[in-house]
This record gives sequence, structure tokens and C-alpha cells, in this order.
Amino acid sequence: MVLRLFTLLHGSNDAPAARDATRSMLRLPHINFVSDVGRKQLLHHIRFSIDYLRRAGLLNAQGQPTNLFGVAAHLYSTEPSNLALVTLLRHGVVHQICSDASADAAKRNLLILLSHIFGRRYLPKAYASSTNLKAITEKSPSVVVLPPLPSHARNVLLQHEEHIKRVFTGYALAYVSQHEDTLREDTKLPFSGKPVCGAEKTGLSAFHNGLQRTAVSAVARSPFVATSGHGDSFGSVSELASTSRRGLHFNEYAIPSVRRFTAVPGADNDEFALNAYLLDFYTHGQTAALKAANGIRDAEMWYVLQEFTLTLQTIRAGLVQLLQIADRAESSCSDGASDTDSGYGTIDPAEADSDADSPDTGAESFKRPMGVTDQDWKVLEVLNAVTTEFETKFRAIWA
Repeated sequence: MVLRLFTLLHGSNDAPAARDATRSMLRLPHINFVSDVGRKQLLHHIRFSIDYLRRAGLLNAQGQPTNLFGVAAHLYSTEPSNLALVTLLRHGVVHQICSDASADAAKRNLLILLSHIFGRRYLPKAYASSTNLKAITEKSPSVVVLPPLPSHARNVLLQHEEHIKRVFTGYALAYVSQHEDTLREDTKLPFSGKPVCGAEKTGLSAFHNGLQRTAVSAVARSPFVATSGHGDSFGSVSELASTSRRGLHFNEYAIPSVRRFTAVPGADNDEFALNAYLLDFYTHGQTAALKAANGIRDAEMWYVLQEFTLTLQTIRAGLVQLLQIADRAESSCSDGASDTDSGYGTIDPAEADSDADSPDTGAESFKRPMGVTDQDWKVLEVLNAVTTEFETKFRAIWA
């Protein structure tokens, strides 16, 4: 939402109507009041969201959307999947996958990567047992269980998750430090709400004073959790949201954590298996096999396949628009250095939004612009091939 608001402001040249619309949106009850978040805390959250977008390369120092903002903005409904994809593009993971000497391997590996990020569906534990899977796969063209996320992609997302955690831990610490006087003392038990009186400040024993001197300092952490020796070093975004002190209204789902994409089956006693229905449909194009082996019901078959088709089309359209506008910018002026990442140039969001809202922008008739690197062009070629093949199989079934 914050990125799209900046797109509105920049695309309108900071027009008064756009500023008024932004202020009105931030005053909406379901953003500001129903969630029991005060206006000051909302502004703090937006401030650190802006910091995250700047570090992610989606906003520049002037607050102007740059680079891959179009891909992220037009896939806003899939957040945080859209931000995970942008991270992988910026760090060259997608480029590395698409540069495979085998075109078929490149397309398959790209689809596996996208299936881990978009359209994730989990298999029931009983269904994903080795005995059951062996019986199913012997009679079906489906592999049923999605292959693991490539290790280099997982490492990039793990680093990005640490970055997200640091940004929003900083938000919590800054908010508590600046509003310590207005925040009530956290003296109520988290579940029962029963008040707990604080210890006397005078007449303390030497032993008690020693404990106070060696105690772990906790500012954002709940003091009841801190009694176990936990300070303000959080292991995950989920831990930050669930163990923060009273007065910090953290919504875990408002923080773009990518931890779910990096989870490994069996780690932390968490056994799970991802459904490979998207990869299987791309491989054999049979809805009967998806129903029998992958457990996709008839009532939802069309919707899940159409959603992924539109996602592929949107990503492709965003990259085509990016290359087109970057080429026009390079042709018209070559005297300034552009703010780029992974070879993609900075573009004007107002210009990009004019036709990027239509996800059916194909790349069949799109000619390679001058100045586009071989790696960038290869990404578009492989993505276009995957999109075209998936869309063709989808349309053939429902024609």
C-alpha cells in the first residue's frame, strides 16, 4: 500500500488532490482505529515501511518509485510474494536460473521457483506420507510434491528476512524510546490481564541489586518474556510480533516476512509438503491427474490455474514495460546515470501504469531494445516461454 501511495504522489507530480487522497486513506477506520493502533504508531510503521522500500530498491532517496516497482505494485494482492520475487530478481537469482544451457531445465526450474512463491498449497501430512505418495505417483504423471527451493534462492531470501527483521525491530525500539512517557507500564499478565505490582525501589538487598545490574535489558520485549533471559534480539518476525510489550500493536501479517518461503520440511519439528499442482499442470496439462493425484477439487480447479496464469502474465508485462521504457529513456537521454539494479533501468511510474494494468501484454512481438544485456533478455525469453506454454494448456482445457 505504501509503495502504491508513493506511485500516486509521484505520478501526479505531488498534486494537492493526490496528497489529500493519501491523507484520507490513512484516516480510514480499518487502517487507523479498528486495529487499535494509534495515529503516532501508524506513522512510525509507515516511516519504517518507507525505510524498507528504500533498502529494497523500490524507492529512491526522493521517494520516487524505481526499477522493479511495477512488478511489485501490480502484484500487491500477493504480498509478500511480490516482494520476494523482486528480491530474487535484484540479486540475480532469476537470471542465474534462466541462464541454464538447457532451455527445458531453465523453464522447469523457473516454474519451480515461482511455485514456491505464488499459489502455495500444502499437502495434508497423511496424504504426503511416503507410502501414499508412492502408490499415487506410480499411477499418475504428477510428481505431487514440489521439489525443494533452489539453495541459492533460499539463501537470498534468508538474508532478506534478516533485513526485514532488523528494520521492524528498529521500528519497535524507536517507537518505545520516543513514546516511553505515554506508554503505560507493562504490569499486566499477557493472558489473564491480572495486574502484577512492581518491586519496591527502596531498601533492596545487595543480592537484588546484583540481579538488577546483570539483568538483560529489554525495551520492546514484554517484561514477562524477558524474565526468561530474552532481550531485544528477536529470532523471527513472528517472535517480534508475539512477544513485544504491551502498547506495541504488532500485526505479523502487516510485515512482509518471507520466512514461509525458506521453511525446510522437518526443521523446528515442522513437517510439511508443498503441492506441486502448478508444476504438474505445466508438465502434463491434465486436470484429471490434478484431481486424482494432487487433490485439486473441480470447484477450485479453474480459479487456481487462472490465478497463476494472471500472475505469470503480470510479471511478464511488468518486465516488458520496464525494458520498453528503459530503452526509450536511453534513446532520449544518455547523459545521466540511472538508478539501476540487475540491469533494469529506472522508469516513470506514471508512464508504466498507463498500460501495465493489463496483464495480457505479450512479448511475442516485442523486439529486443538496444542496450539490454544478454542476461536480462534471457530472463524475458524464458519467462515468456513459461507463460505462453502454461496459458496455452490452460486455455485448451477450458475452450
